[in-house]
Amino acid sequence: MKRLRCAVGLAALVAAPARAADSIELCRGVAALVWSSVATAPLREQTPLKQLAEAAPRSVKVAESGGLGKPGQSVADALARDHAAPADLVRKLGELPPARALRFGTGPLWLLDRVDGTLGCHTTLAVAVPATGPAHEVALPTLGENADLCALSALTAVSIGGDPALWIEQSGAFSDAQARSTVTVAAVRPDGFAPPCTVTIDYAVAGHVAHAFCDGIDCVPLIRTAELLAMRLRNGETAETLGAGVVSPEVPEDAADYRRMAAVVAADTQPLELPTFGVSLDTPYTAFSDPVSFPLRLQDGRIYLARIGHGSFGWRMSPDTLLAVYRLRDDHPVPAASVYVAARPNGIAAVSVQAP
Repeated sequence: MKRLRCAVGLAALVAAPARAADSIELCRGVAALVWSSVATAPLREQTPLKQLAEAAPRSVKVAESGGLGKPGQSVADALARDHAAPADLVRKLGELPPARALRFGTGPLWLLDRVDGTLGCHTTLAVAVPATGPAHEVALPTLGENADLCALSALTAVSIGGDPALWIEQSGAFSDAQARSTVTVAAVRPDGFAPPCTVTIDYAVAGHVAHAFCDGIDCVPLIRTAELLAMRLRNGETAETLGAGVVSPEVPEDAADYRRMAAVVAADTQPLELPTFGVSLDTPYTAFSDPVSFPLRLQDGRIYLARIGHGSFGWRMSPDTLLAVYRLRDDHPVPAASVYVAARPNGIAAVSVQAP
């Protein structure tokens, strides 16, 4: 999709528009607000909607749940009794009752939503409840990669500069890319939704060592090495470049030891956990996600096998980096050290808009 850089004034967002905005106008407005209201303040976390609603409350408002039925009345009953909803819609809502009913602005369109399962999958319907005539279901916009509506940090009705819209967000542990937030916005139309656009927010990340464990290895230089390796991994380097030039053909015993460890590691199909030498960490993200192995020469002159990857916890990903270092003992690799490098977003690096 074509990537568009944002160049939009904030006045268009704050002032009430004369017509309903297109999705792309709303995305450009969101991108401008990210630069003006989020990037200018200390970054606490990767949650664009939460931060925008706090920093620019006149421009970005999140809908509150409720108001579709009487107190204590289910959504299905309210639509059936008070709005002549068809039987198939009532049955669908009765089988999976929505936990939230969110109204898009002051119009007839409502978002009915519930979340289930460890993946946090949404069962979501859009329903039009006109002043006259029966309530009826409205098709959700085509969402591409987010079509399954799972592992989202936000799915809600919002108002952007006075225009109602659907907001779908993947951020933080819910993001499919490290140090990135992806926001899908679909403007509301009288008959449903406009084709959605996407705002991509990339964060500048700084890493610092939160935990380090060493057995017979000097931890001080290893900590600095781990921070540099974490930065190189975030920048997309591979095992080939991380370990380039470490094993010398002039020292065949080093090459033989590393090859033996690499062969054992490659044959191991068990999930890899960060060795912590019996210490419990204050984070659940201690499993490696897609680790890579490479040779690493430390200051003692010896060659070790290093494994590096981002942290994970079940299906959730973390931008934090895990480094495990192994030595050969009794013809098997055994942990010699490990380092947990915590990644913290310290600013906005880029914001771009993808057109529908």
